[in-house]
Amino acid sequence: MNPVFRILQVQENKKLGPYHKIILKDGQMHNRAKCGNFIMIGLNALDPYLSRPFSFLEINKKGFSILLQVKGRGTELLSGVKKGDKLKILGPLGKTFCPPEKGVLIAGGIGIAPVHYQSHWMKGGLLFYGAKSKKDLILTREFRQKGFKVRTVTEENGEGLVTDIVKKHKEELNGKQIFICGPNEMIKKIKNILNKKQLDKAYAYIEKRMGCGLGGCKSCATRTIEGYKLVCTEGPVFPLKEVILD
Repeated sequence: MNPVFRILQVQENKKLGPYHKIILKDGQMHNRAKCGNFIMIGLNALDPYLSRPFSFLEINKKGFSILLQVKGRGTELLSGVKKGDKLKILGPLGKTFCPPEKGVLIAGGIGIAPVHYQSHWMKGGLLFYGAKSKKDLILTREFRQKGFKVRTVTEENGEGLVTDIVKKHKEELNGKQIFICGPNEMIKKIKNILNKKQLDKAYAYIEKRMGCGLGGCKSCATRTIEGYKLVCTEGPVFPLKEVILD
């Protein structure tokens, strides 16, 4: 479905763990967005001029939400929006896909947002989820309610990384489709952990800076074994075995 540019109103901005959950009022997106889609969001102002790409977190008939982590000036300004403020929206964007009814989701940090959105099209499976601290772990109850077995790990007290629990329970991935979202270094380590059969069924959400979200600026080009591909039009989900992670 073709993306549409609109101005939407903020319904709520609340803290969720270390993140901001921003809810936008919209009665159309639930009929338009599919699994794999994302959106570009920006302030209704000229500064900062460029919008930022965000995964959907949740969608219903009244609107949709995103999960925001403050990383720079743009996201810091977005984190300060209040009910009634208006934001620029372009979407839905990206290449959609049909996830399995059950599968394996692996998330690190804010990578929980895209896999949580994906879980709405699934009937359960297994979630591996890593965060810096226990207070940073979010949405685990919601995953369990959807029928997911949840394995979590944090960096507190030297507990470990999500790659450690994936390695420890590697046999649980056999025969299942695997979807990974998190920092590049995490995805790279998981790629090295998986055996060939597991790698053949593994997919990664790739995050890149974007200027337009429509394929025009080429700023989101990512290296693959077939050459450069655009995350905004050919992703954000790619077969893990095809992605070259720098």
